[in-house]
Amino acid sequence: MQSMTGYGRSEVRHADVAFTVEARSVNHRYLDVSIRLPRLYTPLEARMKQRVSAYFARGHIDITLAYQDSATTRRALSLDPTLAQQYFDALQHLQKLLRLPGTIDLSMLASLRDIFRVEEASPDVENDWESIAQGLDDALQALQQMRRQEGEVLIRDFQMRVQTMAQEIQTIRQRVPEVVVEYRTRLEQRVKDLFAQFELDPARIAQEAILFAERADITEELTRLEAHLQAFTRLLASSEAVGRKIDFLVQEMNREINTIGSKSNDTAIAHSVVELKSELERMREQIQNIE
Repeated sequence: MQSMTGYGRSEVRHADVAFTVEARSVNHRYLDVSIRLPRLYTPLEARMKQRVSAYFARGHIDITLAYQDSATTRRALSLDPTLAQQYFDALQHLQKLLRLPGTIDLSMLASLRDIFRVEEASPDVENDWESIAQGLDDALQALQQMRRQEGEVLIRDFQMRVQTMAQEIQTIRQRVPEVVVEYRTRLEQRVKDLFAQFELDPARIAQEAILFAERADITEELTRLEAHLQAFTRLLASSEAVGRKIDFLVQEMNREINTIGSKSNDTAIAHSVVELKSELERMREQIQNIE
């Protein structure tokens, strides 16, 4: 089991260029990958997203790529001789036209715009890809490790809550027969109080007790709830992404617990139902963070 929150970072060096990759992950219903990288490396975005999908099935994942290089490897001085010639010819023409004194020299031309330019050399994207891919894998593995560690914490928490819920279910099972007996006793006493002068009909009392037991029968709900808990426990041991399945199971368990609460007219069972719903609500909060 993996959580959907985590962070991973890596640094790799290729020639004179150092690449830094950061991977952050938060909750999301599906897998949503966002890539931020220098414009020059935009052609690699699709490949990077595909690589992320090989590691994770759910979560919003932000990937950031940055690089640092030496000035000699990525910057170059560019001269535009054609533009320089045009400037020189235009200045000569202006000098003759206005009969201006002075000399058109190199220092004047060097001060003119765009004759000399410092340009960023375009990187060899394909040549850099192997290093970027390695850095991405390292960051994703670090992120995956953190998500797994948080997943282990969640597993232990869920196991504790499943055990607590199983104990409450057993408490309810033990209480159900007592509820019917107590109902029959109360019914007999109520009839005696109301009709003290009449003799009680044991068959009629027994029939009413049976009808009450049928109306309040929660055996099927308890059995289904136990089956859901067993399925939940099996999912905790799965190596697949089980977040959606667990979310569905929790909804089903909540439905069974609500039915138990509505059919039971007993204080002790009502208390156990409150405890079951409390544990289930805590589980529901944690489930939103499971891949």
